[in-house]
Amino acid sequence: MVEQRRIGGCWPNIACLPSKNEVRSAEVVHLVRNAAEYGTITGAATIDMGIVRKRKRAMVDDLVALHLRNYEASGVELVMGTGRFVGPKTLEAALNDGGSRTLAGDRDVVDVGTRAAIPNIPGLEAAKPLTHIEALELDHLPAHLIVLGGGYVGLELAQAYRQFGSRVTVIEQGPQLMGRKDPDVADEVLAFLRDEVIEVVLSAGAVGMTGRSGQTVTVTLRTNRGEQRIEGTDILVAAGRVPNTEGIGLENTGVVLDERGYILVNHRLETSAAGIWAVGDCAGGPQFTHVAEDDFRIIRDNLARGNRSTGNRLMPTACSPTRHSRMSD
Repeated sequence: MVEQRRIGGCWPNIACLPSKNEVRSAEVVHLVRNAAEYGTITGAATIDMGIVRKRKRAMVDDLVALHLRNYEASGVELVMGTGRFVGPKTLEAALNDGGSRTLAGDRDVVDVGTRAAIPNIPGLEAAKPLTHIEALELDHLPAHLIVLGGGYVGLELAQAYRQFGSRVTVIEQGPQLMGRKDPDVADEVLAFLRDEVIEVVLSAGAVGMTGRSGQTVTVTLRTNRGEQRIEGTDILVAAGRVPNTEGIGLENTGVVLDERGYILVNHRLETSAAGIWAVGDCAGGPQFTHVAEDDFRIIRDNLARGNRSTGNRLMPTACSPTRHSRMSD
């Protein structure tokens, strides 16, 4: 196993579990500040984002230690470094502590995941925007957080930071939040976000940006009502994902990519190159941890002469903005 830096992948390190950890901290702040509604009288509540981050980091450290113990118990060799194919089934790993190793095997599995997409908006890259990774590492509270993207990742962090105490504006280029969800669900989510005084701007395309995230930023929008400008202190980009398939030498393997850069696989997760499989987000399927885990099961069972396929599995999904007091009641 060659891993660049995040043992266990994004789920325990930078995505699902860390976000839920900070969401829980935000829920506690929200409950304390609204405790009088339930008959509990408290003093003024303040938030220490340094402690929030420390709590999250401690959870991640525990999970990394667990995964390391699993590697040791299984006998799998863990190589910390950056891997690149130099031949059909030959990998060169640049080791994190210096030097390199060449690895060759009969069967290869590519599981390199995805990263946050940074849209080609003038001034956005120069603004050094937050992605979900940096948003979960903040040790301060943004005065006004602008969230570019109305999917579940952006909304989860938008609501958490609003409950911490930030002013929050969500910008979505489509006509509804969570564009792949049923409209009645999206409408209800919009209603309770606005109840919490989160500004939501729909059907708005960002066409320009100035400033630097963490200081001051101005986003220029094109809307049905004409041009609009929104000023804030920080900007979070949550506008989709792109695969981490560039620069890993797939051109040396015979593995074919689609037009978006995802690895093309069949229903058994086999690539166009014999003896090479792709799993998880980089294989272009639904981007969920339980999907990647089932991808593993498909390959494992088929190598043991099974007949598993991605074509006949049911795929549960859910969106998870934090609980609203109205809904939890």
